[in-house]
Formats: sequence, structure tokens, C-alpha cells
Amino acid sequence: MSSVVEQFGKYILLERLAAGGMAEVYLSKSTGAVGVNKFVAIKRILPQYSDHQEFIEMFKEEAKIAVNLNHGNVVSIYDFGVERGQFFLVMEYVEGRNLRQILNELKKSNTQFTIEQIVYMLKEVAAGLDHAHRCIDGTTGKPLNIVHRDMSPQNIMVSFEGEVKIIDFGIAKAETQLEATKAGTLKGKYGYMSPEQADGQSIDPRTDIFSMGIVLWELLANDRLFTSNSEAAILRKIRECQVPSIRKINPSVPPELERIVNKALAKDKSLRYQTAAALHRDLNRFLNTQYPEFSPHDFSVFMKNAFSAAFLEQRRKLVEFAKVQGSNAEDKTIVTQTDLRASSRPVAAPAVEAGEGEKLDIDTSTDIRVNLDNLKTPPKPAVATAAASAKSNTQTNTNITHTHTRTQATGTMTRTPSGTVSQGPYAGMPRNTNTSSMEDITGLAMKAVIGLVLIVGGWWAYNNLIAKKGPTRTPTAGLAPSTPTGASDPAETSGDTQQTDMSATAPQYTVTLYSSPDRARVIIDGVDTGEFTPTRKTVKANSPVNLRLVKEGYTDLVTTITPTYEAYTFTGTLQRLPRVASVIINIVNGGANPELRIAGVPVSIKPSGDAYVIQAEVGVKIQARNKTTGLSAETTVTVPTDQRKILDLYLK
Repeated sequence: MSSVVEQFGKYILLERLAAGGMAEVYLSKSTGAVGVNKFVAIKRILPQYSDHQEFIEMFKEEAKIAVNLNHGNVVSIYDFGVERGQFFLVMEYVEGRNLRQILNELKKSNTQFTIEQIVYMLKEVAAGLDHAHRCIDGTTGKPLNIVHRDMSPQNIMVSFEGEVKIIDFGIAKAETQLEATKAGTLKGKYGYMSPEQADGQSIDPRTDIFSMGIVLWELLANDRLFTSNSEAAILRKIRECQVPSIRKINPSVPPELERIVNKALAKDKSLRYQTAAALHRDLNRFLNTQYPEFSPHDFSVFMKNAFSAAFLEQRRKLVEFAKVQGSNAEDKTIVTQTDLRASSRPVAAPAVEAGEGEKLDIDTSTDIRVNLDNLKTPPKPAVATAAASAKSNTQTNTNITHTHTRTQATGTMTRTPSGTVSQGPYAGMPRNTNTSSMEDITGLAMKAVIGLVLIVGGWWAYNNLIAKKGPTRTPTAGLAPSTPTGASDPAETSGDTQQTDMSATAPQYTVTLYSSPDRARVIIDGVDTGEFTPTRKTVKANSPVNLRLVKEGYTDLVTTITPTYEAYTFTGTLQRLPRVASVIINIVNGGANPELRIAGVPVSIKPSGDAYVIQAEVGVKIQARNKTTGLSAETTVTVPTDQRKILDLYLK
């Protein structure tokens, strides 16, 4: 099977990725010498815009500007030209999705980004914006004064590897300049404009910073900031710039992050971040201080797991597209694409993942075959092969042709003896005159016996070892198995360092636990971890974990989570107790550092006279213990709503 794709100059247009009112974007492949090719994205201007002379001039100028951008957080521009009367830009192909597409997909699975992931993405965007704002024209050495003008989730690309890149620098500005010639026309996405942009005033890099603030606010709130049923109403809201407190919408947002959001969204440009570098610096400092264990690798794993099906499908497509060959026809309008799905040699997705550079050095001039030899079942041991060969020998020698076949490591040798034994147990075998053949048979039989002895001996040794080790320990559900303090490892006790508990090699995932509000005590499978949210725990992969989050003044959150991928995250919302009371606890004979539990949960000892918040009108168990003497006390109190009670605990 084959399908028709288009040859566009020296590029092959493989698949249309997006289309708008002005241009269309294709996944394409550039063809170079000796079959070397590279996947790129081509934005091709629609024919009706190619006749607009004013637009053509601005497009050329903006293309020259975009080519100067060279930063890891900005999609690179490789080429610009005209082919068959259509202007086009050749850009870096990002194997991923734009932020709007990602948010839509995450909503379907009731998943959302964590705070550190959000801060990381916006930090990367700020770094790319700073480069663009400071970019210098390579030919004149003068500042280009680039302003993106359309910073929105649609123009932020996130790859499956966790890379964050800004797109549409040149085109967005060219569009704006073209439309600015029409009275009363605004260009850009209304919901992400700055107040000065919505007012039709002059803009500068601080406009992009305000738009970034909107994206940051919306990611933290999981909602839109400026929205209405009409464009005029949206613009009015932006000009008024009434921004709700992010902490009222999402109490888990730290105050420092709220300060960053408010500064980015300041209505007065002079109170806003003056440069993208200043915003990047604050976001980077916040991420490093509040989430020091965060790693870009965690974000990469999150993206690959959240979009695993799309990731594998895209890799499969790239392997298929790598086989597309261009036509030698003069017009170069048709190329043939082989559909691998109709082939008798399917390409497996895991084979695609195994290679790191498969899409950069694929020779499309030949029929590429995927070598699956390494995936075949490994050869059987020599002893087993010899035994099978001996058996095959015996059966073969009963044939009337009396042909004796002997298999060796280097190949197959067929020997026809000059004479055979006609009677007895060796009927059909070569006569003793061919002593080497008889010795071969005897040797094969001995090897078969030795192999059988080795197998039986290995089976006996394995079962004997298992019997000595005793029954397998079952770890606590969801938690990684561990060796109790003071106990020796079974492998060390037996002296065999290779025979270990199989549960120790079970896959484990890192789970990040959040709560709203934070500082909730974490209890996993009934075991108090002594830690508070946000925190990270290592648990067994794909196994249910009983989780309990406890915070004073809130109803306990009890749930079960099943981590299905690495860097799994869970955010729980605790409900404030509908009726609360307070109790002042005085521990007598408690010692220097007594232990106090309220409703079975350990709590920190408060200074004398400070009250603990408890649920009102229900019996609450209070327990205290002196760690040194072992003395303890326990009682149950019931306090009316909004009342306070003083409780003296005498340890005995």
C-alpha cells in the first residue's frame, strides 16, 4: 500500500499538523546527501496571502528576525523561502504538544500539573522570552526589540522529553503589523492580552510578561482568568485588571508564589517585572528553595507517562516516515510512502524506543529492514542441543538410506558410511569399521547424561536453598520492603550474595503527596510516617496504598491511591471541620519530651496554655506518654461547639 505525499522543494511534506486562517503546518523531512535526513516542521503560507505585497515585505523582515533567535527554549528557525509562489518557514520539529492541548488532555483524566511542574515550565518560558527580548541583529549588531505579542498556552510547546519551547515569534508579529493597518482591529488572543495591549497603546517586553502572568495564574487556579461571553467584555475586564487572589482559589499556593503572580499581573507597567530575566530569577529561586528535590527528569517521566500512547504512536510514525523516498521527476510533486502496516514485517514500538538517534541518520535511499535477531529466543545450552542431536541421530539412522547426520557448533556435516549393521540394537548404524562415528554417538550419549545430572542437581540445590531461607516475607502493602533494624539480610546469612528476596527487586515509584491546605500529617497503610505534606515517598509500583492525611481543624482525608507511573503525584483537599472545639492539655509527669496523640495521631507538643483544635460534640481520645519512664495516661473528652476545655493528664 502507498499514499501520496507532497514534495515541496527539497522538503517532503509528510503530515499536516495544524491549519489556520493564514497558514498550515506540516511535519516534513529534509533530504540531504547520502540519504541523511532530518524531521522538521514547515509553516506554509496559504496561496491567498501570497499576493498581498505589504504582507510579503513584512513576512520577509520578520523571517530575518526569527532566524536570529537561537535558544533552547525557543523553537529554532532553519530556513525561509518561496516555493511555487508560497512563502514558507522551516522550523525545529518539537515532538510533543502545545500547552493548551496538554491541559485539555489532562482534564479528561482528572489530572493537573503540580506546583513545581507549573513553576518549572514558566521558568523555562521566561528564559526563552528573555533571550528574544535581548536578541541582537547578527548583521548590524543592533537590538531587534522583539516582542512576542501573543504569549498564550497555544504558543508554548512541551515535548515528551519535558522540554519547553516558545513558538510563533516572527509570524505573530507579522500578523499584528499587517492587521494594525486596519482601523479598530486587534490581533492576538483576547484572553491573554495586557491592559495596554487591550487599550491599543504602544507595547514593549512587559506586555509579554503580563501575558505570562495570566498563563501562570490559570495553571495554578486550573481555571481561566479573563473570560466572558463576548470579546468586548473580555477586553473590558483586562483593562480593569481585577485579578482574584490565587491563594483564595488554591490555598496550597505558597505566599511567595502569590507575590510573583501579582507582580507579573500588575496593571501599571512600572510595577510589573521590568524584564523576563527578573521573572525567571524569582521563579528559579522559588523552585530551588521550596522544591529542592525537583528534577527536570521527573517532569520528563510525567510527560511520557501522561501521553504514553501518543508518544509511542509518534515514534512509530517517524520510523514509517523515514522510509519515504522522493521522486526524481522534474516537477517533484509526488513521492511514494510505503505503508508499513501492510508489510509482512511489522515494526514494533519498543524497537523504536531503543534507539536514541534513529530519526537523524536514516538512509531513505534503500529499503530499511529492522533487524529483530536480538529479540529472538536465545539458543539452547550446548548440553541440551547435544541431547536433542543424539535423539535426532537415532531416529535418522533408522531410515533406509542409512544416512548419519551429525550437528556441530560450526555447521552441519552429512556422512554416508560404507557399511551398516543390519541386526541388533544398532541396526542401521555404521559398522565398527567406522570407529569415529561410534565414538561420536557414545560422546553424545555421555553429554546427554551429564546434562541430565546437572539439571537434576541444580533443581535439588535450588529447592534446598529455598527451604533453608524459609517462607518469603510479605512487605506492608504499598510500601517498599525493608530489613528490620538489627536483623541481618538473608543473603548475607546464607553466604550467597546472589540469592536475595525477590520482593526487593520489585519496581518502585516515587510518589509526591500534596494537600490543600498543606502541612497535613501523612499516614500510609496505618503507619505514621512522621512527615507532612508536601512530601515524597517511595512505594511499590502499581500497588494500592492506603493514605490518610490528618490536619488539626480538618476532617481526616482517607483514600486509596495506586501509583501507575514514576513521579506519580496526588493532591488531597481536606475539609474544614463543620463543628470545632478546643482543648488545653496539661501533661503531669510527662518528662522533657512527652508523646501526645489526639484521635490516635501524634501531635506536636504546644506551649503551655495553647489549645488544640478538635472535632466538637464527639468523643475524642487523648493519649499521653513519658518516653523515658514509660508512664502513660488515656482519656476521652467531648467538648461542645466553639467551647474550650482544660484537661489535666496524670501519667501513671
